[in-house]
Amino acid sequence: MRYTILVVNLGGTSTKVALYENTERSVHETISHPTQEIVRPLNEQIDFRLEAIRDFLTRSGIDPRAIDMVSARGGLLKPIKGGTYDINDKMVDDLKANRYGKHASNLSGVIADRFREEYGCRAVITDPVVVDELAEEVRLTGLRDIERKSVFHALNQKAVARKYAASIGKRYSEVNVIVSHMGGGITVGAHENGRVVDVNDGLSGEGPMSPTRTGSLPNGSLARFIIENNLDYDSIYEILTKEGGFISLAGTQDALELEKRATSGDETTQKIFRALAAQIAKEIGSRSAMLKGRVDQIIFTGGLAHSEYLIDLVRPYISFIAPVSVFPGEEEMQALAEGAYRVLAGREEMKTYM
Repeated sequence: MRYTILVVNLGGTSTKVALYENTERSVHETISHPTQEIVRPLNEQIDFRLEAIRDFLTRSGIDPRAIDMVSARGGLLKPIKGGTYDINDKMVDDLKANRYGKHASNLSGVIADRFREEYGCRAVITDPVVVDELAEEVRLTGLRDIERKSVFHALNQKAVARKYAASIGKRYSEVNVIVSHMGGGITVGAHENGRVVDVNDGLSGEGPMSPTRTGSLPNGSLARFIIENNLDYDSIYEILTKEGGFISLAGTQDALELEKRATSGDETTQKIFRALAAQIAKEIGSRSAMLKGRVDQIIFTGGLAHSEYLIDLVRPYISFIAPVSVFPGEEEMQALAEGAYRVLAGREEMKTYM
């Protein structure tokens, strides 16, 4: 069977859209939106973003009624297991109300649902950032009122884990891998037979530092910093997630520029990269403990995985754990198409958001 899948992935300033025949991409586009449009409240952006997608289909010579399924990037929802989910009324209500957080990706599911209503196709999301498969023992902290949360690059982490498994003739559910997604945020997940049993909360900046995030900090020093600078929640959250890491230490989040400085002999930048490598390695070591040392492969992915310089700094710390694979960049659109296709082809059962 040949299926036509429309993939939509909405970000803060753009709408990514692509058409796939099964899992082969035929046409794609990143649609940039004018500033006066994207500063509007999220729910006021639905109509013009949907119209932009219709225009894309018209320019591509595609009849919307020929589309079998719309696959949308998952937004901020309540914690759910990994997999592909039917977009139902409950999901749309949560996304439109920003009930679990506000992000432009929330619009992806809402627009996919509108498309379903207008053209009669099915609509799904796959592996949103809120996928929560944590082992119970990693949730508890030493403070009764705080539990660890699972918010990470679930879509890309699971996609590259599946890709690795397929490369050795196995299913995702048959391998144990550690995946380090390294981008604007860094998340390191322990994948045990298809379930992410431990991962750092990349949204709040937990784990290694990154180009924009501070990473985990000493509790006492952080508390003192907040008090001495008279910071409210929004202010400290901004610092932890948008003004930390490379920005705080080097004045820029441009990893390529910083790598050029480091490889040209700049000692300050080299020190930053060595610290980042050590933090990533320690996170990987922690995940290997959760897998009791039974690790088939360590996988690097995300934008920073293009940096051989960084990966070569990490390797000496982790080479005793397992072999390393590198899948640089991220293929969210491909992963969304594959999630839809697995359901259409009957290879995976579609889940229901409750």
